[in-house]
This record gives sequence, structure tokens and C-alpha cells, in this order.
Amino acid sequence: MKLICLQSGHEGVTTGATGAPGEQELNVRIRNRLSDILIAKGFQVQLVNANPTNAEINKDFDLFLALHGDANIYGTGGGFVDHPEPSTDGATVESQRIDKEIEAEYFDHSGIVNHPERSNANTKYYYMWQRLSAKTPCVIMEMGVVQDAHDKVILADTERVASSIARGICRAFSVAYDPVIPIPPPVDWKKKYEDEVAAHNVTKNKLAISQAQVAEANKKIVTAQAALA
Repeated sequence: MKLICLQSGHEGVTTGATGAPGEQELNVRIRNRLSDILIAKGFQVQLVNANPTNAEINKDFDLFLALHGDANIYGTGGGFVDHPEPSTDGATVESQRIDKEIEAEYFDHSGIVNHPERSNANTKYYYMWQRLSAKTPCVIMEMGVVQDAHDKVILADTERVASSIARGICRAFSVAYDPVIPIPPPVDWKKKYEDEVAAHNVTKNKLAISQAQVAEANKKIVTAQAALA
């Protein structure tokens, strides 16, 4: 069972880096719904806020995912997925792999525009990276611009956003997200026809035997009636 740690960025912070307007509520809301979806898919999930205790994170996770909403500083909406600076990440190969899997699913299904060029020092050197074990793959998401007119509508749709992220995580760990519909085997129409003809012939033969037996019985009745006359 894969162990995923989900962090809602800025949660619990009241001074300083409190996040963009409305961001804390967004991060907590999406994290909680994402947790429910992942648990239903068979993952083990741990939830943490912006300042988790050492006891909460003193373990090797299969993924640590920090969820954030971006500030309205670009003049347009959009989000991005990022991972730690490779030289500082003991699990960089896995971090980068999972980053790409989430990226591939999230933007396609959510409708948020991907802006990978917005990667910056705040995401590459995110404060949590140095607190996690060297074996823990790390990914951070800016899910969209919280106050952008376009992104605001999408980010308000909890199911849409959370399921789009969940698809990426499931893809990263080879877990089916959509129900697998079994494909029926191809029909051998020639054999089906031959089987139906054979069944018809069996029925026809049985009917012929029954008719012969009835005729024989009638013959015996006529003979018996003649003998009694």
C-alpha cells in the first residue's frame, strides 16, 4: 500500500506567509477531498498542515505532495507542478517522474492552463524539502491562480480539481482510476451458425422420433379397436 502525505499549504499560518487571499480554504478543501479519493483507490494517506511535527513526517513516504494556489501576479490564470532542485533531492528521479505524471493528468482534466515556466526558487527550494527523508519523492502544485476570474470558477469545483490530481497520482503508481470495462471476446459467427444448425437438427430429429412414436401408438389403438369390433 502506497503512503502519500498531503500538505495543504499555509494551513494554520496566521502571520507572515499566510498565502494568497482565499488560498488556505482552497488548499484544505482540495486536500481533504483528494484524500478521500485516494483512500478509496487503496492508498494510505497522511494529512499535514503548513507546520507538521517531526513525528508526523519522520518516515519514508511514497510521495509528499504540497498543494497551493497561486497569487494573482501574472495578469492571467494558470498553474504548474514542480519538484525540488535535483541537486538537493535524494529521490529526484522519482520526484521528477511523479511530477510529470500529475502534470499530464491535472491540466488536461481540470481545464487550468499549464505554465511550467513559472517554476521558481520558492518551489524548487520549498522549506519542506529539507525536513523530509532523502527517500521521499517530493512534488508541489500551484493548482491555479486563486483570484483569477477563469481559474476561480474551476477551483471552486472541488470534485473536478481533486479528481484531476488523483488521476495523476493513480497514473504515477499504476492504479486504475476509471472502472475497467471488460471487453467481450470476439464472436466466431461461423461456429455460432454451425452450433445453431446442429441444435436445430437435434430438435428436428427428436420431433421426428416423437411423431413416429405417436404414429405407432395410434396404429396399435386402431388394431386394438378392430379386434374388439
